[in-house]
Amino acid sequence: MASENLCPNCKHKNEDAASVCSSCGASLEGIDTKLVAIAEYTTGGQANVQAADAAAFMDDPLIPEDGVAIYIAGEPKPYYVSIGNELILGRQMEATSEVILDLSDLNAINMGVSRRHAMIRRIEFGFEVIDLSSRNGTWLNSRQIIPNKPYPFASGSQIQLGRMELFIVYHVVANGAQKK
Repeated sequence: MASENLCPNCKHKNEDAASVCSSCGASLEGIDTKLVAIAEYTTGGQANVQAADAAAFMDDPLIPEDGVAIYIAGEPKPYYVSIGNELILGRQMEATSEVILDLSDLNAINMGVSRRHAMIRRIEFGFEVIDLSSRNGTWLNSRQIIPNKPYPFASGSQIQLGRMELFIVYHVVANGAQKK
C-alpha cells in the first residue's frame, strides 16, 4: 500500500510521487509550507506577531477573488491586490506597462528590495513566486529560492524580499482551484 502524501496546507491526499498538491498547489517537498513567524513590527507598537495572528488583520471579504491580500510586516493594514496574470513586487522608478506593487514608501530600498525583485504569477491552482534575479534574494517560507525558477505557494505563505517580509493569503475553493 502506498504511503499517504498529505498536503501540509489543505490536508488533501496526493499521489505518492506528487511534488505539488493537486488540490491547492502547495509544494509537497523541498519548501516548507507551514505558517511561519513574521518578524517583529518596526512600527505600530506591537511586537512578534505570528503569521497565524497576521491573518486576523486581513478582512477575508476584501481579498479579490482574482488576487491576493499581502500583509507586510510592520505595516498596520494589508494590501488587497487583483492579479490579472502577474504582479511585480519591487520599487517603481520610472513609468512602465508592467503591473508593479511599488514598495518604495515602505523603506524598500533600505530593506534590500530591488526595483524588479520578484513576481507573483497566477497558475492553475493558485499562485507562484519567481525571484527576478534580485540582488538580495527572495525566500519562500524561510528557504531561499533559486532566481528565475517558479515556486508554487499555498495561501498563508511567507515571502521575504531582501529583509522585507510579506504574508500572502488568497481564496482557495474546495477542489483546489482558485475562485475565478
